[in-house]
Amino acid sequence: MLRFFNLTVLLLAATSQAEPLSLRQSCVNALKDYKSYFKEEVLEQVCERAQKNADCASVLGEPIFHADFTGVSAKPKKIMVLSLIHGDETHAGNVGRFWMERLHKLDARNSWRIIPVANPDGVKLKTRTNSEGVDLNRNFPTIDWTAEAQNFWKNRSQASPRKFPGYAAGKEPEVRCIMQHLDEYKPDFVISIHTPLKVLDFDGPKVKPPKYSYLPWRSLGNFPGSLGRYLWVERQVPVLTTELRHDLPVNSIPFEQLQDLVGTLVQKDLK
Repeated sequence: MLRFFNLTVLLLAATSQAEPLSLRQSCVNALKDYKSYFKEEVLEQVCERAQKNADCASVLGEPIFHADFTGVSAKPKKIMVLSLIHGDETHAGNVGRFWMERLHKLDARNSWRIIPVANPDGVKLKTRTNSEGVDLNRNFPTIDWTAEAQNFWKNRSQASPRKFPGYAAGKEPEVRCIMQHLDEYKPDFVISIHTPLKVLDFDGPKVKPPKYSYLPWRSLGNFPGSLGRYLWVERQVPVLTTELRHDLPVNSIPFEQLQDLVGTLVQKDLK
C-alpha cells in the first residue's frame, strides 16, 4: 500500500511539473528581477493584463507576452514599446516593467502596448542575440535585406557574432511576433528600449527636439534589417530607439519624463 502511495505521489509531482505556467505567472517570473519603483503587488496586478498573440513564442518556446492600456483622450494615439530585444541589455527590462506598472496606475492620454521581453531566450542565456545567434534588430525584412544585410554585417560590423543578421529576413520567430503586433495593433509610434549609447535615436519626421536632460535627442541612422529602417524608411511609422546609460537613475523621474514627452510628441507634433 505504501509503495502504491509513493508511486501516486511521484506521478502527481511529475504531472504538476509538466503543467505549463499561467501567462500571468510567466509575466511575473520574467519581470520580477528587474528594478521596480512600485510595491511588489503592482507587478502581480499588471501581469493579470498579460496577453499573448497566437504565434508569439521564442525559438525555445518561451511566451512573448504583452499588455495593453487604453488611452482616455478623445483621440488617443497608439504607442508600442519593445524592451529587451537584445537579451543582455538589462536596464531595458527595468523601463519595460516600470512603464507597465505606471500605466496600470494612471489614466494615460494615449493607448499603449508594451512587449517587455521581446527576446526571452536572449535574456535567459544572457546574450544580445536570440538562441539561434541572430541579432533580432538586424533581421527585419527590409527591402534591401537580401542584397545588403550580410555585406553590412561583414564590412561595417566586422562580422561580429553579436550582430549576425541571420540567414533569411524575418525568419526568427521573435521578429515574426513583433511583425504580427505591428500588423494587428497598427501603432502610430514605436519605442525600442536599449543600452548603453546614452542617446534618444529618432527615426521619424523632423520635429523640434523635446526638452529632456537625461539623454540627448539625435538621429544615428539605420541599417539593413533594423526596426528603424523597416518602420520609418519603408512604412513611415516613427521609431524612437532609447539608448539608456550604463547605470540606472537614482529615481524614476527620468523614465516618467520620457514616457510623458513621448505622449505629448505623438499628440501635438506627429499629427
